[in-house]
Amino acid sequence: MKEKLTIEFENNSFKGWRDESVAIVKIKCNAFYSLVDIDTSRQVLNWFDLVSEQEDINVILILNEKGCLGNTAYEVFVTELTGKEFSKEPTDLLSENDLMQVRSKEINILNSFIRAIVNYRKLSVFGLNGTIVTPFFGASLASNFRFASEDLMISLAHVKYGIHASGALPFFLPKYIGTGKATEYVFEGGKISAKEAVQMGLINKIISSQNFDEDCIKYSKFLASNGGTYIRWTKHLLVRDREELINYLHEEEKYVDQYKELTV
Repeated sequence: MKEKLTIEFENNSFKGWRDESVAIVKIKCNAFYSLVDIDTSRQVLNWFDLVSEQEDINVILILNEKGCLGNTAYEVFVTELTGKEFSKEPTDLLSENDLMQVRSKEINILNSFIRAIVNYRKLSVFGLNGTIVTPFFGASLASNFRFASEDLMISLAHVKYGIHASGALPFFLPKYIGTGKATEYVFEGGKISAKEAVQMGLINKIISSQNFDEDCIKYSKFLASNGGTYIRWTKHLLVRDREELINYLHEEEKYVDQYKELTV
């Protein structure tokens, strides 16, 4: 008999729980494997649906264990999918077949999470801890608020592998920092510190690493205290580009088929 999904759950990849009017899900290591596993990712997407049905929950907070969304984790993920060892040199571009292997696994699932975040009627918050690579940083921009640890480093590592920036980064980034600067980061890569991210408006608040999770929950509870109707109506009025984003995701998903055609 299939186990009934509840807000409080834990497996090797994720942990979900509730603190008053905030629902929290924490990403464990290695997040990339978790998200490309259909059963695991589906459980988390179903968890989003379950939370959405709870009228007395006003905020979803997404946290990560430090190191889970960083460069090493992503390099291991790419290596496992392609069967190739990648050095730390900036010339490790993926072949067309490699691109198909990585993108077919990454795009469809990650885009489903982005849709779930955007379609949630109340507030979504990311607590970004440590180094965050391109796909998850892009996805975090779908949320309403982003908190960062003091040692946050946004690593736009997609350029190293010759992969287009996923996580809807090309869609979101120009809205925050303008098309010109966003184009530089999308094509050239680079790193952005927590302080720089705050100055750019990419991060709302820097939080001490010492009690990072607890303080993220505390600030999320403050946001949740505004009340469900106020939050729902205000978000609806504020987020006006939902359909534009959905169209973008559809266009990106077409690349998976194009990668397959290139490998035939």
